Amino acid sequence: MAHPVRPAVRKKEAVLSTPTRAGMLIGASAAIYAVTLAGVSLLQSDSDAALAASRQPYLDALAATRAANDTLEAALVKADGAAQARLDELAALVAEVQGSAAALPTRISLPTVTMHGAVAGGGGGSGRAPAAKARTKASGAP
Repeated sequence: MAHPVRPAVRKKEAVLSTPTRAGMLIGASAAIYAVTLAGVSLLQSDSDAALAASRQPYLDALAATRAANDTLEAALVKADGAAQARLDELAALVAEVQGSAAALPTRISLPTVTMHGAVAGGGGGSGRAPAAKARTKASGAP
């Protein structure tokens, strides 16, 4: 004799209660939200990586420019130091020359020069230069 098969749940009995169903819906919604958020984060990460890769040449150029600027600044500082040293040397030399010039007398008498006879190369067409007698002084007076 076969026993009649009895269903596991009666038609009027609820398999899951309302709070259980609500908890399952909340859990499923949270899981879907988490998966969606992970996907958006992955897309954003890929977008950020592409943006960073596209900007890399500019960053490299900027780094090279900064390095060149630093090199130029170092050269200018070195040139400034060398110029200052040369100016200091020149100031010392000028002071030495001024001291030597101050030690010289203000007026020096040069000997008198007297010329007698003909001066060669006088021109005038005759081939003979006129006789001249002259006296000069260092001050330029005749």
